[in-house]
Amino acid sequence: RAVARPDESAERRILLAVLRETMSPLLNLELIRGWTGESNPEEALAPLLRLQEEACLEAWPGPRMAPVGTLESTLPRLLGALSDSGQAVLADNMGFCLAMAGYPADTGEALAAVGADILSVAERQSTALAKLGDHLLDGWGNVDAAGISGLSFWPMHIGRTRLALTVSGRPRFNQQAFAELVWALYVRYGTI
Repeated sequence: RAVARPDESAERRILLAVLRETMSPLLNLELIRGWTGESNPEEALAPLLRLQEEACLEAWPGPRMAPVGTLESTLPRLLGALSDSGQAVLADNMGFCLAMAGYPADTGEALAAVGADILSVAERQSTALAKLGDHLLDGWGNVDAAGISGLSFWPMHIGRTRLALTVSGRPRFNQQAFAELVWALYVRYGTI
């Protein structure tokens, strides 16, 4: 929800405010009002509650730190957990490979370039694609005759930085490793 599209919804603003912090913030009404721009407590809390109901945001009993270490050391471990095959590549919008897991270097670099190109096509055609429905803009896949994707490409909007996440096999995004990946990237690139 925080990275799939660069929209300006109240829910995304809340997620981005949390993700830019190196330590999970202590929740209070003043902070929520600042995130949402709403002065009425019920209206300010409504998007936060929607995020919790949709499992996009979790309340922890104590503070947690963003993943520590350099991105070069942190990202490969997190990327490997995002695929049932342990293979994934993260690239910038120019095709530069930021990190990879499970691939030889030349294959990872080639996939980084392909991922950036596919997302460039999606960006150029965003108006036409928007008419097809929001769910069709989440990712792109290389599918076989049965419609099963062996390779998928996912846009990640981190601040004004657009990244391409390429995953081999079945993506495994609904887990802690993906949340940590997004958090680590937002701490580094979220204000750029």
